[in-house]
Order: sequence, then structure tokens, then C-alpha cells
Amino acid sequence: MKKLKISSSSIQLLLLHLVFWILLVLPPFLFRYNAPESRFSDYSLYRFLINNVLLAVIFYVNAFYLYPNIFKKKGISLYIISLLVIIVLSWFFSQYVDIHLFPSRHKWGRPFFSNLISYIFILGTSCSYRIVMDHIQLQKENKEKETENLKTELSFLRSQVSPHFMFNVLNNLVSLARKKSDKMEPALLQLSSLLRYMLYEGNHGKINLSQEINYLQGYIDLQKLRFGDDVVVNFEVIGNPDGLKLEPMLLIPYVENAFKHGMGTILNPKIEIKLEIKDNTLWFEVENDIQPIGESKDSSSGIGLANTQRRLDLLYKNHYTLAISKEAERYLVKLKLQMND
Repeated sequence: MKKLKISSSSIQLLLLHLVFWILLVLPPFLFRYNAPESRFSDYSLYRFLINNVLLAVIFYVNAFYLYPNIFKKKGISLYIISLLVIIVLSWFFSQYVDIHLFPSRHKWGRPFFSNLISYIFILGTSCSYRIVMDHIQLQKENKEKETENLKTELSFLRSQVSPHFMFNVLNNLVSLARKKSDKMEPALLQLSSLLRYMLYEGNHGKINLSQEINYLQGYIDLQKLRFGDDVVVNFEVIGNPDGLKLEPMLLIPYVENAFKHGMGTILNPKIEIKLEIKDNTLWFEVENDIQPIGESKDSSSGIGLANTQRRLDLLYKNHYTLAISKEAERYLVKLKLQMND
């Protein structure tokens, strides 16, 4: 047997309606009951109760049927006619019950005009309530659509990372294969480890920062297998990453870019990578030599960096700063990222 689940928003809305009717009904009741010059008879109690019940009927019929189905779909003319009909029907019902219960106290015509202001007030309140609720619902739907669009875009961006990464890594393996290097087997094992990370962690939500650091180290080790002593790589981690989480594969494009454009015709290139954690803030710097102006650049250049920039905007908007600069023959990336969990 399924349990009935009531959301907190539904409870809040119910309490709001309850408070509204208490504030509307209770003060007039107390005022009339405690008035020294008048006696609160059974007839007065009946008139008081029946009038408020009719007001509640008018309120909810208008809010949940007339306004959304007549006014918004069929126009104001039919809506006004509908309001007049429900007011007249409510009055006739009140008269009918009044005649049969208290015929001696009944005065035909007086209740309609005395309650007309109440009818107008409750209809205005009902329309205002419906307008506010429709606006809130529209905002909620727009927010849900925006969230779904962001999730779709983020999923697409994540799906781009893996092929881009594989393209670069396979180029490295092709180079080792051509040389018939004995480093081919260790490189494949290292690649297997990286692929395992991409498969099981890369498509999920945020992961432990320590996992991302291990992934960076694995990628650097793979590149060292290819280039050996031809490149100097310094990777420094300062601070404790435990307990902090990060979007997976967010930092790797900057390291990829350093190897991709820091090698080639450069003699003894140097790559400096520094990751520091301080007060829940991540400081990430990548500095590398760059090829002289005029050197060729493959058509896929920039995909990973543009991808990362967009993911930063989606996930860490207003919580990061990114500075990329080129000085002489050095390329420098500085990322400051506020990490909340």
C-alpha cells in the first residue's frame, strides 16, 4: 500500500488559505458577538455562516474554474457574464434557504445589496490570488526548463571531453608505435587507467578533488612516457584536497594544451603546473613554453579550452576567475575557483 506523500509547499499553501479565511471571518464574528447593543441570535449566526460559505464558494469557483477556463480562454465578456450568473445564483440560494428556515425574519432583496460589496471584494481577491499563483507557476516552469537546458548542455559538453582527450592521447600512442618503443605497453596500461576514470567518473556529478589530481598525474606520466627527457614537467600540489569536490575533467584541458602547444620545435620545453588549496579555494596555474609564431596548429585547437570555459560558466558562475596570458614565448593560465563542498 502506497503512502500518501504531501509536499511542504502543499502544506504551506493550505495553511495560507486557512489563515486567510480566519482573518476574513473571525474579526467580524467577534465584533458582532461582543457588540453590547445587539443580540447575536440564531438567525444572525445563520446569516453569518451562510454568507461566508457562499463567499468561499465564489472564491474557489472563480479561482479554479472561471478565471483559468473562461477569462483566459474565452474572453472577458463571457467571464463577466459568468460572474454575474454565479453571484445571482448564490443570492437566490441564500434567499431560498432563508425563506424556509426563518420566514418571519426574512426581508426580500435586502441581503443581495448588503452583500454586494462582499461579493466584489471576494472576486477581486480571488482574481489576485489566481494571477499570483499563475505567475509563480510560470516562474517555476521557466526555471525547470532552464535547469533542463543547462543539464542537456552540460551533458553535451561532458560528452565532448572524452573524444577530444582520446584524439590527443592516441596521437601520442601513434608516435610511440612508429618508433616501436618499448614504452608502448606501459603507455597502454596508463591509458587504460585514465579511460577507467573517464568511464566511471567523468559522466557523473562532482567528484573528489583528490581523484582529479590523480587523473592529472596519470596524464602527465603518460606524456612523459612519450617525450621522456625531452620535456621538463613540474607538478606541485599544495594543501589538503580531502573533502572538496570538483566537476570531473575540468582541469585536464589546460594541461593538455600545455603539452600540445609546448612541444614540437621547442628545445627542452618546460611545463610548470601548480595546484594549491587554501580556505576552500582552488588555485590552479599552468605555465609552458609555446611554439614560435607561424608554427602550424591543428584544426581541433581550442575545443577543450572553450568547452571548459562554458562548463565553468554553467557550474561556477560568479565563483571563479580565469586569466590566460601570453608573454614572449610563455603561455600562462591562472584559475581561481571557489569550492563550496
